[in-house]
Amino acid sequence: MTVRTWIYGQLITLDELVGDRVFAKKTMTSSIEQHPYIVYSLGYNANEDLAEDTDVTRQFIQVFVHDFNDGDNADYMRIDQVIHAIKQVFHLKNSAEDGVIAIQYVETSQDLNDETLNTVFKYARFQLTTKEQ
Repeated sequence: MTVRTWIYGQLITLDELVGDRVFAKKTMTSSIEQHPYIVYSLGYNANEDLAEDTDVTRQFIQVFVHDFNDGDNADYMRIDQVIHAIKQVFHLKNSAEDGVIAIQYVETSQDLNDETLNTVFKYARFQLTTKEQ
């Protein structure tokens, strides 16, 4: 497996909150989805130069949680609940099989809205320490 599949495997465990609505960035096939849903994307990947014989990198990921917005009313309560669950799912996790040494929570965004998707959303950002495989 890979870091990407490991991330998806962790997020899909939140099925009580988001069902199977977990998407890698740009993989949604419709702009109309049942809410809430998760979209995740991998960010920069940088070499940490921690060892001569092992390629250890720092990989950032962002996990976006979208919920319904009807134009007049929006509620971030479910989004906050899902982000809390995401932080719990990743807390102190690692996977030698997938090259994940550690994952650390970095931040949660402010309240945001997406007029194209007609949603409100927030993101949580994490830093993975990985071993190239």
